[in-house]
Amino acid sequence: MRLRFLSYFLVLFALIGCTAQEAPPQTDRDRAPVDQAIESAVTRGAFPFLYVRVETLDGQLVYEHSANNPEFAEHAPTGASWMRIWSMSKTVTIAAFLSLEEDGVLNRTDRLIDYIPEFEALHVLSADAAAPNCTDGLMAPNRAITLEDLLNHNDGFYYPFTAHACLNEAMNAAQLPTTINSEQLIAEIVELPLHPDGVGANHYGLGTTVLGLAMERATGLTLDEIVRQQITEPLAISETLAYTLPRDAATSPRVSGTDGTLRLAATGELDIFGGPVPTYEEDSQLFLGGEGMVATTRAYAKFLRLMGSLGELDGVRILEEQTVHDWYAPKTQLDSVYGSNGFNIWVTSGRFDGLPNQKPGLLVGGGYEGTAFWIDIEGGYVGLIMSQVHSPVLEGVDEVSRIRGLLYQNYLEPGRVY
Repeated sequence: MRLRFLSYFLVLFALIGCTAQEAPPQTDRDRAPVDQAIESAVTRGAFPFLYVRVETLDGQLVYEHSANNPEFAEHAPTGASWMRIWSMSKTVTIAAFLSLEEDGVLNRTDRLIDYIPEFEALHVLSADAAAPNCTDGLMAPNRAITLEDLLNHNDGFYYPFTAHACLNEAMNAAQLPTTINSEQLIAEIVELPLHPDGVGANHYGLGTTVLGLAMERATGLTLDEIVRQQITEPLAISETLAYTLPRDAATSPRVSGTDGTLRLAATGELDIFGGPVPTYEEDSQLFLGGEGMVATTRAYAKFLRLMGSLGELDGVRILEEQTVHDWYAPKTQLDSVYGSNGFNIWVTSGRFDGLPNQKPGLLVGGGYEGTAFWIDIEGGYVGLIMSQVHSPVLEGVDEVSRIRGLLYQNYLEPGRVY
């Protein structure tokens, strides 16, 4: 098995093998509408704070602005502020998987049970099951789950927001973030029924976390060690994109907009796992590949630049160019007018309800507490629009997409018609 830590531990700050667009001149006139939109979203109570950052693929900072409500964030965040990134962890886990696949350690066509035989005990919930008889009619899966199913969320796993109370209640009761390590996490997941639609149906959920568990079994390493060796140490960001917070670091308070007005979130209110959340403690041995990372915006931007530059950054090739192309090639939701999904990366069509058409072909993603990113390979940019809020008060408008659109229309590519 070839892991890349020894070869790539030291890197320099120069991009090779990629042509990035020249940074546009920053003027108050060009950026004023964007700055005002960011500040307005905070002052009218849609977000506790916003931090927006755009870089070229070679690392030039071309736009940066932040705004904060002092009630929830004492200081305006910077690129060095720590954020809980939730599902933005998935993109890192998948990049590490693709690196391992290039190394021949595992293959997307492999069966999940080849690495985690405990999952042979998984059963599918009957579509007719109802509480309290949720175990009535449990069935064997229609076929074996493959690692590619996990990459595509075609695995039967889910989050507890389905139309089936039995699934939601089972997930909530499992309290997965309270498990202490991967072995206990596997034991808990085995007890969860799969979605009644079976293996092959597309449902966003735990699949990337299960993928991380398979990667651990394949390598004999923890997911933390895998991600460090394959991705973050070659990029020199292992201390700022991780599963645990440094001892002297902290993230901002948890805020909720569920009631239509921002307030501090109640304990257990973030319900993606029924209430418990990752702890990010230094001695944690639980690494949730789909939900469990923290990062500075500056560090995550560097990871995005790796993917936007097709796998080579700072003179170090971490992924083959074809691998990155395959990562964002259409895999699921192929009939959507809004875009398509690669391996957990959305490729926009340019259409957004309630907004003017925007630039198509952007690779976008985000996280549970108001974090969002995009990669613009054609234009040579990566961008992040970051907050920390559960159920932001959006007033019916997709603020992240609107701010991104204003950036392109006024500053990054003014005058261009998409």
